Amino acid sequence: MKNIGRIAWMLVAVLALSGTAAFAQQDDGNEWRPQVDFTLDWSSRYIDLGEVLNPDPVGQADLSLSLKGFYVGVWACIDFTDVNDYHNEPEEWNYYLGYKYTFTDVPGVESLTIDLGWTYCDCPRDASADSQELHLGIQLEDVLLAPAVVVTWDYEDDIWWVEAGVSHEMPLEFISEKLLFGAALDLVWGNTRWNGGFDKGDDAYKNALATAALTTELTYQLTENISFGPYMIVAWALDHDIREKFRDDSINNACNFVWGIKLNMEF
Repeated sequence: MKNIGRIAWMLVAVLALSGTAAFAQQDDGNEWRPQVDFTLDWSSRYIDLGEVLNPDPVGQADLSLSLKGFYVGVWACIDFTDVNDYHNEPEEWNYYLGYKYTFTDVPGVESLTIDLGWTYCDCPRDASADSQELHLGIQLEDVLLAPAVVVTWDYEDDIWWVEAGVSHEMPLEFISEKLLFGAALDLVWGNTRWNGGFDKGDDAYKNALATAALTTELTYQLTENISFGPYMIVAWALDHDIREKFRDDSINNACNFVWGIKLNMEF
């Protein structure tokens, strides 16, 4: 019942946003038309910020609606094995909403995008792992390698982490005009509870630069609105105590590797 209630709440928010858009569109045309994004991918493992949470294949789906900078959506991770006792069932739901705004003509950087959002992470069979998070992201899209920083706070458990990264995309026109190569490098810093949980005696219970993750992907543009392609993630534990923590974990290593394929649709 708890999941049904949250899903219903998200659907109400989506319908309200859609209704507002449809009403306003009568006067302003396409300017008020909402954008719908749907992403579906298969991954060899479930990895989050450099740490493997499920060592076996998973499916991930993300559906969002955005309008005039406001967005609302739901993300799910479906376990295809019995590793976490979720055979062909979602092991995690994320319900999120927020607002994104881009400042233009900013001296020295041309544009600056700010993203403020809230996420509810729901683990259906492990209520103790549920969390509520606030995040603030800043990206300089017109600067070389589009640097970005995202600060996230799990305010229920006082867990903080910071993601800092760069990214670049390059068309592969010598192969096909529809083929695009992308790469991104992200560093993750976490506070004591992010790195070591609630055990103050754990060597990993420290403020530290925890992991680095390199993501590469090939994207083929099937149509104007639909694209798909493979991706690969390689992640390293940077701090010595984090590496030892990963080595002692049966599903993590000092270097984690994940691959998958992703389908994206935008309307």
